[in-house]
Amino acid sequence: MCFSATASFTAGATLSALGIATLTQIRSRRELLLGSFPLLFAIQQFFEGLVWLTIDQTSLNTINSLLTYSFLFFATGLWPVLCPLSVYLLELNPSKRRVILAIVMFGIATGIYLFGSVITHGVSSDHFSGNLLYNLRFIAFYEFNKYLYLLVTSVPFLIASDRRLKLYGALGIVSFGVAELFYNVTFVSVWCFFAAVLSGGLYFIFRDSNLKVNVTDLSPELKYPTLREPLRGTGTLLFENASRTRTG
Repeated sequence: MCFSATASFTAGATLSALGIATLTQIRSRRELLLGSFPLLFAIQQFFEGLVWLTIDQTSLNTINSLLTYSFLFFATGLWPVLCPLSVYLLELNPSKRRVILAIVMFGIATGIYLFGSVITHGVSSDHFSGNLLYNLRFIAFYEFNKYLYLLVTSVPFLIASDRRLKLYGALGIVSFGVAELFYNVTFVSVWCFFAAVLSGGLYFIFRDSNLKVNVTDLSPELKYPTLREPLRGTGTLLFENASRTRTG
């Protein structure tokens, strides 16, 4: 988290607990990637907490650098791939899957380019206005790439058939706007914090019921045995592992 080491470790611990709880709600292997987001964000927040602890320690410069790159690996290299991929794995509508798959490919290219630029140029962490600063403005067309990143990480959720995933994506865009407006200089760290907080909400998406997706025009090859039959008259399916059916 961007505001202090204590805040980062608190966020990491909270997300770890929520992440474990979220994984207990998983009903299908296709839900596993999205369900692991809170734990992955917890790891990222722990890295940032350690960045705080080592940032002013001259003797720990090498460790601080490794921690900085570890944090940025998540921020620039991993999330552009995992966000669209997690939606692709859940989506059953064939036409939407094709669009999201294209975004996955674009996300892979984006992640390689951004983290490759970080490695090639070199980045250090610094303090700015009470937050952590990772200055990535050396990336060509930085502002354009920032909005491209938003597209890759948020739009797949808006495309998803499940309304709760649409809301999750919309909140991601809102958090982007808040970070851009009020924390422009320390945007990278602050938006990662907002995204981490939002990932905790995935527990509530998984908790009460399985993810619903619109399966109108569902092709036969996508009818996995772990899915229930369509609800009569609704055109939806519930993601659920048949081996874990509920009993009264």
